[in-house]
Amino acid sequence: MKSISIFNNKGGVGKSTLTYHLAYALSEMGIKTLMIDLDPQSNLSLFALDDEQIEDIWDKEDDFIDDYEKAKRSLSVTDFKAIHNSPRSIHYILKPSEDGQSEEEELPPCVDINPYLSLIPGRLTLHLFENKLSKQWSEAFLGEPQALRVVTAIRRVSQKYAETHGFQIVLIDTSPSLGILNKVIISNSDGFLIPCAPDMFSGYGIKNIGNALGVWKRDFDIMMSLLPESKKENLPKEFVKLLGYTIYNAKKREDAANTLKIAKAHYNWAHKLPEKNN
Repeated sequence: MKSISIFNNKGGVGKSTLTYHLAYALSEMGIKTLMIDLDPQSNLSLFALDDEQIEDIWDKEDDFIDDYEKAKRSLSVTDFKAIHNSPRSIHYILKPSEDGQSEEEELPPCVDINPYLSLIPGRLTLHLFENKLSKQWSEAFLGEPQALRVVTAIRRVSQKYAETHGFQIVLIDTSPSLGILNKVIISNSDGFLIPCAPDMFSGYGIKNIGNALGVWKRDFDIMMSLLPESKKENLPKEFVKLLGYTIYNAKKREDAANTLKIAKAHYNWAHKLPEKNN
């Protein structure tokens, strides 16, 4: 399994759009792909699902987000299994780690988009998990078990879904922030892509990312040097690699109709189909 984050410090550059279409293209190539929506704005989830699906997922989780253990105790085993064994948001899945509770042995199912593409939806409450990360970050350097559980939770979840469902690629959508949540997401990914818009602000956003990566790598190297081998099993062996950037500029071409005709002609030629007037 390889995990790839889609990230830029600048908003509105097509992160969620790139995540979805890249994932869909990979699935069409027969590569089993999982999308995880770790942007609290949940735009990827809104892109892939309708409002009713998202509302149904979130409504059933509300009590668990407030207090996971209390909500679980209030239900019968059958009622809890009915909730847990249906698609859940990434915050629900991370909540036991956030609350310092035992993690569930089995993970909830993903939302299947097609036979090779699945989604773990986001949730607006992810700022609560980020708050816990902030409190636990320094303790992780000392090898404190609960702190390491929280810091490595996202990577562990990704790996467990990959092992259970055979995902080859995990694509993670992120927010336009240089905060602790994205620091942990990026540092625990194998690679990341930067979608950009052709403007000055994207340029400055990339510069900010470069500066932040230097600090994040320093922290990663320090943590890896301090921790014994027995506590590194859920951390990546190497620091994240930049895979490249893309330019996103969603404007309709004036000759779009003519371009479509040319594309159809090429398709028909390649597949030896008879030409049509349209």
